[in-house]
Amino acid sequence: MEIIIRKDGEWYIAEVKSKPNIYAFWYSKEEALSELKNVVDMMVDFYSQEMSFQKKVKKFLINKSYTYAV
Repeated sequence: MEIIIRKDGEWYIAEVKSKPNIYAFWYSKEEALSELKNVVDMMVDFYSQEMSFQKKVKKFLINKSYTYAV
């Protein structure tokens, strides 16, 4: 995975090269990189919660289909 940090006006933008929608910006390279870590942490939390929800829905639907199959 490649992280790109570039200057854009007064900001530094840190982004994941293969994922253009994952980026963060701040006044220094170090802060932009730290903020990018926070963005990734938030995404991991979000997708973890989403996966948990989808598993609950799947379990509900499986149990529901067994009820109708009898």
